[in-house]
Amino acid sequence: MPDETSRIRLAAAFEPLGLAAREAFAHLRSIRVRGVQWPAAAAGLRPRDLDHGARRDLHAVLRRCELELSGLDLPIPPAHFLEASRVDRAVAAVEEAVRFAADFGRVPVCLRLPRKDEAAGDDGADDSADTALDAVRAVADRFGVRLADETVPLAIGTPHGEVVGLGLDPVALLASGVDPAAAALEHGARVIAARLSDLDASGVRVPPGQGGRLDVVRYRVALEVGGFDGFLVIDPRQWSDALRGIAAAAEAWRGAGLPVEPS
Repeated sequence: MPDETSRIRLAAAFEPLGLAAREAFAHLRSIRVRGVQWPAAAAGLRPRDLDHGARRDLHAVLRRCELELSGLDLPIPPAHFLEASRVDRAVAAVEEAVRFAADFGRVPVCLRLPRKDEAAGDDGADDSADTALDAVRAVADRFGVRLADETVPLAIGTPHGEVVGLGLDPVALLASGVDPAAAALEHGARVIAARLSDLDASGVRVPPGQGGRLDVVRYRVALEVGGFDGFLVIDPRQWSDALRGIAAAAEAWRGAGLPVEPS
């Protein structure tokens, strides 16, 4: 599975680099990363902060750097969709992210949605969950943007409709005792977003290929066999050296796709 024939392209979350967007984009381009994951909750980078002119400029910068937007990260706590004092703000944030995603090729919005069992035992909370989930599903459907639900445990079936798919975060899966490769195979075509991240034996986030628990070869094979054809997002949050870590993760991924030489 050499990279030239793979449907999967590498992207990276650039906010943890601590660099201005243009500088970060230039770095990612230099290591042959083809996409950038947008931090939809970061100050100054939230969709509501970027008007039509700013989005046009971003399109131009991405084009010059030969990059694409791979998706948006929207880290809203799932509980906010269940709390009367916060649900309207949470739904509004999803709508802003969806509109932004639609402007950049209808890329997926990655978030964590509440499970119905989190509201169990409280009829009012249960109704609020239904209302909130219906609202976010409706706005995503209206703009033709899919939501990648990264909540663990992963949702079974399609409880929120076809507009909601699954996002795989190996760190969250490993922390819950789930094998990311097995999850990729089990859920197959429902996976619309995936990350490249890892945990070491002590539970510290580390770059894949640097002594962590993720079997990169099995994970890559599982995603390929399962039919995933989106961007794989290198997620350098909390890495001690995000710049070096992204390069190391990219090399680990590319190495996992090379044919084995005969001995």
